[in-house]
Amino acid sequence: MRRIFSKFTPSDFRFLADVLCRGEEKGAFLSLVENDPEVLNQVLENDTLFARIAQDERFFVQVSPYLYFELLLRRVIRDIERESYTLERIGYRTVVPVFDGKKVLEVLARETLRDYLVELLVSFIRINNFTVYIRRGQGVYFKKTLSDFDLELLVELSERVEEPYRFIFLKRAGDIALFVSGIFPEQLFGGLHASFAKRTWLRHFRGRGEELEEKGVELYRRASESAVAREYQLDDLLLYIADNFRFTKKPLNVMTDRYLSFRKYDIFQALSN
Repeated sequence: MRRIFSKFTPSDFRFLADVLCRGEEKGAFLSLVENDPEVLNQVLENDTLFARIAQDERFFVQVSPYLYFELLLRRVIRDIERESYTLERIGYRTVVPVFDGKKVLEVLARETLRDYLVELLVSFIRINNFTVYIRRGQGVYFKKTLSDFDLELLVELSERVEEPYRFIFLKRAGDIALFVSGIFPEQLFGGLHASFAKRTWLRHFRGRGEELEEKGVELYRRASESAVAREYQLDDLLLYIADNFRFTKKPLNVMTDRYLSFRKYDIFQALSN
């Protein structure tokens, strides 16, 4: 069973029933989708579900972020299947076709990777602050509060802390590189666009598209080498993402270009400042 299915809420299942069933059918339908992952997997392919969330501005009132991004990712996969190429951004307004659809679909064939992408997107809806204690000498520690969206600080702290924090910081820093490269690619190239003035966090990434991709590869590879990654059975997946970073970000690029361009700053409100 897809791990992401376990994240769906009762409201998610009611949404499926409301969209796809008449009143007298809903009980049997709910019993099926809640207890049979294969049936649920087939149901989620229904175009009507995507159409509903695409049209409704109150999508998070009706469904959880897990179901929302799962439906978006399924639509993206179908788009890539229908076309032999994806669009590669080489500037703020400039994109070129790249015939890498087959490789992108090969990457997306891994269910664990699709689950990872959905969970990654959900994790950036809110940005968290947390406190760690860092050793500065024999018996000397200092307290540091940090944001889990500060890539450079997470990388710096990963060199100073022990496991499991080292793994947590490396993985999160890799997630930031993948998220920004995937969902905000237009902000990584060219001069300062007007939107940067309103979103100070993006300024740090301006003009660093290739560098950010290289950094993401390095961070995921280092995270995959951790004993904590092996303990949680994430080592193979993180190494696979490192080896295929460019193709892993492509479905996020398609998603943001086609379905999130006018919504992403509402969805990821913590990044709107």
